[in-house]
Amino acid sequence: MNDDLNYRLALDRIERTHRQKLTWLRQLAPNWSEFESASARIPGQWTKVVLQTVHEMQRADEQHRTHGIQTLVLGSPEYPRRLAEIPDPPPVLYVKGQLREEPRCLAVVGTRNPSPDGLLMAEYWVHELALAQPCIVSGLALGIDAAAHEEALRSGLTTWAVLAHGLETAHPGRNARLAERILLEGGAWISEWPFGTPPRAEFFPRRNRIIAGLSDGVLVIEASMKSGASITAKVAHGYHRSVYALPGRISDVHSQGCLSLVADHIAELALHPAQLLDGMNWDSAPSAQRTHRMGPAADALLDLLSSPMRVEELQRRTGLNTEDILATLAQLMWSGRVAARSGNYVRKS
Repeated sequence: MNDDLNYRLALDRIERTHRQKLTWLRQLAPNWSEFESASARIPGQWTKVVLQTVHEMQRADEQHRTHGIQTLVLGSPEYPRRLAEIPDPPPVLYVKGQLREEPRCLAVVGTRNPSPDGLLMAEYWVHELALAQPCIVSGLALGIDAAAHEEALRSGLTTWAVLAHGLETAHPGRNARLAERILLEGGAWISEWPFGTPPRAEFFPRRNRIIAGLSDGVLVIEASMKSGASITAKVAHGYHRSVYALPGRISDVHSQGCLSLVADHIAELALHPAQLLDGMNWDSAPSAQRTHRMGPAADALLDLLSSPMRVEELQRRTGLNTEDILATLAQLMWSGRVAARSGNYVRKS
């Protein structure tokens, strides 16, 4: 990057970190050479901050090139079209991996502490929505985010992880292997923060607007009232993007955010993946074209359920424990392959 670009990016970063507009400085010194010549008219503390930040941007630029991180400037052809359309796009975007323009993008977000049913729903919805081949966008957090990324990879979808720090590594550490798989399978890490910037609490709401801005719509799976997922949904609604929220028990704190989004007419109540596909006007391939399988436990149960059978009998015949059988049956029921009748389960034709 040239000196003028590093200077503009330095001013943007100072405004974000100091939460103070530098309109006066931009008018006094709109480019690097004019800043150097006007330094005598600029308060000393600001001269020091700008020089230090420009130096940090220059050093980060060298590190980006060394580590294969792209720098996409707002207005350049490579900058994501959807993100450029929001009112407050990042002036620069750092990308590790492949960030090709995708015809369809869906953000899937939710709590870091999901219930087993919440994790199952994240996997099921991404699995079913894979019919439309959307790119899955999320924040690589523990819980619903990670489950969405994981299922996207299993279903052969592109997935992007939007991070609230520099791209020298991916946080949290527990998701490091998942983050590397995202890159290996053609996805990307994305951030507005340069190399060496650590994650900070105040960066996450800004990160959420990028998740919303990159996407055509947002699916919320288990979120509390003041969660990051709820913030992402509200921001997306403000960007005129489609928002869907899965319902849950009103007594569950991680359902209250979803129900509140629906009650406030921010999100549409999401009951089945086909509803989202219709709402987004996304056509889909026939289910016979899908290659994803639910695994050997599901196959074993489907083989046995040609006639009605209780959980105890399934446990005796398969050797699986009750917890695994119930989880697999729930997945099969949500996918429409199994029905429950008077305590028995049976395969649907």
